[in-house]
Amino acid sequence: MRKEATPPVSTSSSAVGRFLVCFETKPLIAALLALTLVMLVWNLPPYYSSLISTARPCSAAMATVRETVAPVNLNGSYSQKYYSVSVKPSDPNKRIFQPFGNAAALFVMMGAYRGGPATFAVVGLASKPIHVFGKPWFKCEWISNNGSSVRAKAYKILPDWGYGRVYTVVVVNCTFATNPNAGNSGGKLLINAYYDESPRKFERFTALEELPGSYNESRFSPPYPYEYLYCGSPPYGNLSAARMREWIAYHAWFFGERSHFVFHDAGGVTPEVMAVLDPWVRAGRATVQDIRDQVDYDGYYYNQFLIVNDCLHRYRHAANWTFFFDVDEYIYLPNGNTLESILAEFSDNTQFTIEQNPMSSVLCLNDSTQDYAGQWGFEKLVFRESRTGIRRDRKYAIQARNTYATGVHMSENAIGKTLHRTETKIRYYHYHNTITFHEELCRELLPASAKKKVTLYNKLPYNYDDNMNKLVKTVKEFEQRTLGTNQKAKNFS
Repeated sequence: MRKEATPPVSTSSSAVGRFLVCFETKPLIAALLALTLVMLVWNLPPYYSSLISTARPCSAAMATVRETVAPVNLNGSYSQKYYSVSVKPSDPNKRIFQPFGNAAALFVMMGAYRGGPATFAVVGLASKPIHVFGKPWFKCEWISNNGSSVRAKAYKILPDWGYGRVYTVVVVNCTFATNPNAGNSGGKLLINAYYDESPRKFERFTALEELPGSYNESRFSPPYPYEYLYCGSPPYGNLSAARMREWIAYHAWFFGERSHFVFHDAGGVTPEVMAVLDPWVRAGRATVQDIRDQVDYDGYYYNQFLIVNDCLHRYRHAANWTFFFDVDEYIYLPNGNTLESILAEFSDNTQFTIEQNPMSSVLCLNDSTQDYAGQWGFEKLVFRESRTGIRRDRKYAIQARNTYATGVHMSENAIGKTLHRTETKIRYYHYHNTITFHEELCRELLPASAKKKVTLYNKLPYNYDDNMNKLVKTVKEFEQRTLGTNQKAKNFS
């Protein structure tokens, strides 16, 4: 029996037809394949429509792929990107590297701030491979509303000590010869961000704008709005509202009325935690900033290096001293010191570091007279890990006006001296693993004899230390007096 010839497929009626000409098969198979392709095209998003329309008939001599992608930028407009690959049979060993999309942004700005009459800081994230292994650079330009412009050299600082992941932290310092807005006519700070040593490829964006008459030079000189400012790493995870209540009440008492607390919510400020912070926000003692969008940029540990640098420059002239530590750490003054007296003693230094007292998060005293369920965390956790001869973590305080960039444990980009040996003057108690624990903290009870001897727990030595316990009554009275109500935080006390 003579086999019927396969019907020819049109190469001009549609993109599907041009594609099927490559195949020699039976009518049923061709029909099923055509139907499948039609359904596929029907369900493709609109911006892939050109994928089929640019198909070419197959050829043994050459295969060409041409793809059009139209991503949406932040302004809502579209830009076309074309990727082409050609493979020539005359060179079968030629390998082609075909790029699609973008790995990471050249620069992601979080904030831009005037640091003084002639200096600005632009804080953001950037592709770590580009900035660590390449040679990108920046250029600063001020364009006044009166039409004049002036340029300044940009200094790039990478303050995260190489801890960055896909993104690293970049602080761009723009220092002009004089105040570019001296006439107070207003203007814009523009940044050119270059991909490499060549000046041909760059991104240009407006970092900061000053309205006419808005420049006020007096804010760069004392007296500042606050004596002390708190900038900490961003709270994340399922935080305990009870622990947050204790922490802010203690430090609002410790730092006094001329202090302010800036929290950066990376997901840890739940409605319960916000209910604890809100009275302090309404009293003007605290600010809570929503930074949850940082999750889109893979930096080190919830982008904490980015956050502390943004806080440093945003509030650079807001306080005499800026403190950097976490919400499970409590600053303490031993030997009857006062904060005013030690800071007066340290005033010749731009920054000083603070050593920790690591506290157990599970050990309490077995005392039948105590109702631990109703006590605060630092009221009942009274055993300090007492190994000697080891290096402890440190946190720090700094005069921000003399600092270009900072870190989590200290700054390496400051003008002036740094003081370390401060243990006899100031320390901090660290209640690790308590800030996200929602059950009863006292899980191991030690006998009364543990007050007078070293106790080994999990092969670590612990000593009885009730220095923080002695302050609880004062702090509770302060909270009641300041807020006018006795707060009740859930999730155990």
